[in-house]
Amino acid sequence: MVDMATRAFERATMAARRGESRGEPAARPAGQRAYLAIRAGILGGDFPPGGFIEEGQACDLTGLSRTPVREALTRLAAEGFVEIHPRRGAMVRPLLGSELRDLLEVRRMIESHAIRRICEDRRAIPARLYAICETREAAAPDDLLSSVEINTQFHHGIVETAGNGVLTKAYEGLHASLGRASMLSLQMKFGDSDLIDREHRELLDALSAHDAEEALAILQRHLRPIPQLMAVLPS
Repeated sequence: MVDMATRAFERATMAARRGESRGEPAARPAGQRAYLAIRAGILGGDFPPGGFIEEGQACDLTGLSRTPVREALTRLAAEGFVEIHPRRGAMVRPLLGSELRDLLEVRRMIESHAIRRICEDRRAIPARLYAICETREAAAPDDLLSSVEINTQFHHGIVETAGNGVLTKAYEGLHASLGRASMLSLQMKFGDSDLIDREHRELLDALSAHDAEEALAILQRHLRPIPQLMAVLPS
C-alpha cells in the first residue's frame, strides 16, 4: 500500500510540475498539494475503493503536517471521494453502477440545457475550449490522469459558457464520481480516446454554428453509457 501510494504522490507531483510549466502558480499551498496527491491516488486506483487512507500515513507520504492533510481529506469528503470515519481515517467511496446511471442522467440533463442556452442566446464559444481540445490531443496516451482532468475541464467549460452560475455549481458536484468512472474506463481500455477527441471537436463546431439539434445529437452519442464499465461496477 505504501509503495502504491508513494507512486501516486510522485505522479501528482509531476502533474503539478507540468501545470507550472504551462504558467500555473508554482507555489501551491500545502493543503492543495496534499489534496492533489491524495486525489491522484484515488483516481489512479492506488487507494482502492473501500480502503482507508489514514491521516498519519498521508502525512508520511506527502511530507506535510496533519493540518493540510486533514484539510485535503475534508475537501475530498465534501467532493464525494471519501467518507470520514472517526478514529479509522478516510474510506475511499466505492462507485456503484446504480449511482453512475443516475449521475449520467443528471449530467445529460445539465449539459443538454447548457447547449440549448448557448444556441438560443447565440453565445460565443470561448477560444480556451478549442485550446483544451488541443491539449488533450497532445497528451501522452499513457497519462490517464491528465486525460481525465482535461476532459473534465472541457465539459465544465461548456456548462460554464451557458452563463448560469447555479447550474455550473451543481455540475461541479458530479466531477468526483464522473472522473473516477472516466479513469476506470480508460484503465480498462473501454473508451476510444480518438473518438472522444473527434466528438469534442464536432460538438464545439456545432455550438459555434449555434446548431442546437446537431449539438444535442453529438452529446447523446458522446455521453452514451459504456456497458462494459457498468458491468464491472458493484450494483
